[in-house]
Amino acid sequence: MTKPRRVCAIRDPIPAYRQGIARELHAAGYETAEPGDCSAWVQRFRHAAHPAECHLAVLLSIRSEADAEALASLRAYDDQVALLALLVDPTVDNYRQALQAGAWGVVDYAASPEEIVAALEATWAGVVRLPRAIAVDLLSRPGRTNAAPPVGESDVMRLAALANGWSVERLASHENFSTRAMFRRLQELYRTLGVSNRHEAVVVAARWGLLDGSLDALRQRAVVNGRRRMVPPRRHPPEDGADRARPGAA
Repeated sequence: MTKPRRVCAIRDPIPAYRQGIARELHAAGYETAEPGDCSAWVQRFRHAAHPAECHLAVLLSIRSEADAEALASLRAYDDQVALLALLVDPTVDNYRQALQAGAWGVVDYAASPEEIVAALEATWAGVVRLPRAIAVDLLSRPGRTNAAPPVGESDVMRLAALANGWSVERLASHENFSTRAMFRRLQELYRTLGVSNRHEAVVVAARWGLLDGSLDALRQRAVVNGRRRMVPPRRHPPEDGADRARPGAA
């Protein structure tokens, strides 16, 4: 079996910084890119190759709220991309913000290229490497309440669609939204649920019972805008002995 390509984009305004990380990534077997628009870069790969053929990652330096928003936008656009946040100001609040925005990993911007690549490698194994002080602070926060958050019917149906394997593009089309507008709505929903991506949203929704009956309802109800149904209704075979003639047939 062919080993998937590992391709990593680096987003930072300093060329020498990008080049230093790129050299270390090349040594670790990555292909690298320095796109101006990371979302467009991800989109090109997704259209050109099957997801199993490429493992995509983006390293983003976080210097401002705009950078954090760019990270959140990337996560909303594609929840399978490994996002590693490089914090110029590595405070506890900024670690928390980056993780809440959807980063799979967070590392100090001043870390060595070797440390940055090691942190990226950890994300593929589902591991987040954090300084002890950051981990202690995050663990000290109050636990999440057992009460389900206030989620409207339209959002429950969107969660059901995502749980049923719908892409964001398909969901947007059936609700007569642009893909970008649907990404924004889903990002707002993720924040309401206290999660950062669709996988976590589906897990949390199932845990809170928000999907109970919703998957069947999804197959039976039309979308609010338009006559098309999100999922075709189930077709049950006729019972033994039932009249199989078409209506009106002799």
